[in-house]
Amino acid sequence: MKRKRNNLYFFSLLLSILFFLSSCGQKVTITRSYIYSTSWAKGEYQGFRIAKIKLLDSTISVFDKDFNRFKLAEYSIDSSFCYGAGGNNSNTIATDEMPKIYFDKESIYHIWYRCYNIIETQKKIGLLELNTWYVILGLKGTIDYYVYIDKEGESHTYSLGPTNW
Repeated sequence: MKRKRNNLYFFSLLLSILFFLSSCGQKVTITRSYIYSTSWAKGEYQGFRIAKIKLLDSTISVFDKDFNRFKLAEYSIDSSFCYGAGGNNSNTIATDEMPKIYFDKESIYHIWYRCYNIIETQKKIGLLELNTWYVILGLKGTIDYYVYIDKEGESHTYSLGPTNW
């Protein structure tokens, strides 16, 4: 019985390591104008949600030498800017590769829908605002991404890793 338990433990550990290694190769790029994940080239596009957020601790700054990215998980969502990106069923992608998704350009491959009213769709949502925090959920499983667009339009992206473990 003890041997079976050890084998199960070893198998679970091996699966965990394989899952971790498979997610390490993913590179996510988020800018003021677009989002892209290298996993999309492997056919792993699953949609995501993006929302403007207000951090509960207003003193957090990415330019502070003591910046603690784990404080980013404490926020409230600005319901005026919360969208999901889903595949556009009327058009299929000719290749396995999903292109970059632009916030300010129309695409035949995806549509934007309001988080709180999925019937309301849009073709574009506009550039991300300056001096603003955003959270991106569901981009790759349970990994949440936080992005800050600074006053120059540069993006600062942070991931806290899987959030439901």
